[in-house]
Amino acid sequence: MQWQWLYVILKRIMKNLLQFRFDKKIKYLIQTILVVIFIYLFAVGGLRVSFSLLAVLVVVIVVAGSLLTHFPNIKPINFLISIIMPLNVIAGALLSLWSYPNLGYAFKLIFILGFGFIYYLVSLMDNVFLVIQDREEVIPLYRVAIAWSLILQVVVAIPIFAGVFKLSYDALYQALIVGIVSIIFSLYQLWILQFDADAKDPKVGEGIFLLGSIFFFTTIASIMTSFIPTESFLRALFEASVLMFSLVYLSGHLKNEISKKLMLQYGVYIIIFTILLLTFTP
Repeated sequence: MQWQWLYVILKRIMKNLLQFRFDKKIKYLIQTILVVIFIYLFAVGGLRVSFSLLAVLVVVIVVAGSLLTHFPNIKPINFLISIIMPLNVIAGALLSLWSYPNLGYAFKLIFILGFGFIYYLVSLMDNVFLVIQDREEVIPLYRVAIAWSLILQVVVAIPIFAGVFKLSYDALYQALIVGIVSIIFSLYQLWILQFDADAKDPKVGEGIFLLGSIFFFTTIASIMTSFIPTESFLRALFEASVLMFSLVYLSGHLKNEISKKLMLQYGVYIIIFTILLLTFTP
């Protein structure tokens, strides 16, 4: 009941704020510019606040931006899951830029603009899934969006993993963080797969098994690479390949498309990044 009242109030506020209708792509562009400025100020511009306050600011800018840009498709039922990717983009940007303070100023600017571009793509992708859930029917862009979702999840995960591996935590704590982040991406993958007619709706026990398997894969991979004296970025690339394999396994399981060819294909990717990891080990 409280959520219903809150949604009614927010809906009225949004209608008043959106008296002037802009094209959604313009809204996403404005939001992206604000996010780029935010990342620059706190990662390069020298602004310093406490971690708790910064976390609140990140949540506020993502929540406010999502409500304004995705309204009226965003609702209580999909609100939390729809902000997963935007939150991870900003978190990955801040964490990676802080972890590599010796990067040149020009490279940092390019890096931030790259994150802005990813944020824009994530907004477009999330819009497709929110529209589908609101209309309760699949639109032609769904296949494109779901293909891009896997790519963007892996790309966004790389700077997060690289930043985590640079933290002064024990390898076990780093592995736990990586595992939790991987579960969050897996929950997002489960959300977008529910709109696929070929994917079955997993039961509670099956869902727990799948999430537990992904947590196991990514956590063990993190612990294994902690014994290799190599760069954090290379470890992140390897970990991202394991995450990609896990998400593909999740999708293939729900769509009954797991085959030896599929497992071999993504297994080769892991082997390639393993070779890179070992090749550049001092």
